[in-house]
Amino acid sequence: MLDDNLLACSDDHIRSVFQMLKQQKERPVLSGGLEAKRLKPWHVRLIREAKVRRMYFAHDTPDDLEPLIHAGELLREVGISAASHRACCYVLIGFPGDSFDEAEGRLEQTIRAGFMPYAMLFRDADGATEPEWRRFQRDWVRPQYVGAKMRLIQNK
Repeated sequence: MLDDNLLACSDDHIRSVFQMLKQQKERPVLSGGLEAKRLKPWHVRLIREAKVRRMYFAHDTPDDLEPLIHAGELLREVGISAASHRACCYVLIGFPGDSFDEAEGRLEQTIRAGFMPYAMLFRDADGATEPEWRRFQRDWVRPQYVGAKMRLIQNK
């Protein structure tokens, strides 16, 4: 299901969407990017009841971190752990003023918060990207690399 602002909708609409998702043959994927600061315990219960296969949050700015940590805690309370790879997070990298160290820090923070990170490369108004950032991103979108990083960080 692609809805980039589901949690900003009315409570009734959210409940209706999850009721519909529970009746689908396939387990749903919430790929639109959920906003962690809007996530509430009742949302998490609906996610669990609908047997969501995978959900994606976003970590684009520094103020996204604390809500992401809290969202990870809420998900773990209902049995959705980082190890399940069901809780994922888009992490914006390569924007003006970003550095490789800062980007890697955000990606690792995302893992520590309980999410599988997906590095999303910034594109300028023309859609262009920097070659160095494409090389950096390449590792952070490879499941084997990210999985190894997750195991390393989680075992510290």
